[in-house]
Amino acid sequence: MEECKPTEISSSKMFGGYNKRYKHFSPTLGCSMTFHIYFPPSPSPSHKFPVLYWLSGLTCTDENFIAKSGAQRSAAKEGIALIAPDTSPRGLSIEGEADSWDFGVGAGFYLNAIQEKWKNWRMYDYVVKELPKLLNENFPQLDTLRASISGHSMGGHGALTIYLKNLDKYKSVSAFAPIVNPINCPWGQKAFSNYLGGNKADWEVSQEI
Repeated sequence: MEECKPTEISSSKMFGGYNKRYKHFSPTLGCSMTFHIYFPPSPSPSHKFPVLYWLSGLTCTDENFIAKSGAQRSAAKEGIALIAPDTSPRGLSIEGEADSWDFGVGAGFYLNAIQEKWKNWRMYDYVVKELPKLLNENFPQLDTLRASISGHSMGGHGALTIYLKNLDKYKSVSAFAPIVNPINCPWGQKAFSNYLGGNKADWEVSQEI
C-alpha cells in the first residue's frame, strides 16, 4: 500500500507564498490522490492560516484552479491558505471510468456512490472527513477549524451541498456558476443514475439545495 502521509511532489513560489502539490494514498477512495495547498507568506513560524477549500468542476484536476485562477494574490493579501483537491478517484481501472468527459474520472460530483461498481467514488467523505483530518495531522500551520468552502460548476454544487449538510464545519460558502439542479440536467442525471441508481429519492439526498 502507498503511503497515507502526504509527500510533496512539486513547489513553486507565488505572491510571496508557495504553491505545493502533495500525493498520498486515500483509504476512503482506495487509490493515490493529489492535492494542492497554497501557503501564503507567514508573519511568524507559529502562525496558523484559515483555509479555503476549492472544489473544481467537470474534467478538472487539482491543478486547474491553482494554475489558472490567480486567487493566490488575494489569498496572500488576506492570509488564507487555499486547498484544492482532485475531482475524483484516479487509476482504479474501472470499466467505463474514462469513456466520457462528464462521468467517472474527473467527474466525482462530490457525493458518495452507492452502486457497487462505483463504490470507490466517495468524494463527499474524502472532502469532508479524510482530507481535513490529513491536513490537521500533517500541516501545523493550517487552522482547519477556521475553514470555508467554494467551487465552480460541479464543484459549486459540491460546495453548496457539503456546506448545507455540515454547517458546523465551515464558516462560509460561495459558488461560481454552480450546478444547482443536477437531477434536472443531463450531467446530473447521468452521474446520479450511475453512482446512486434508479431510486430518485437517493438523488434528492445528494442534491439537497
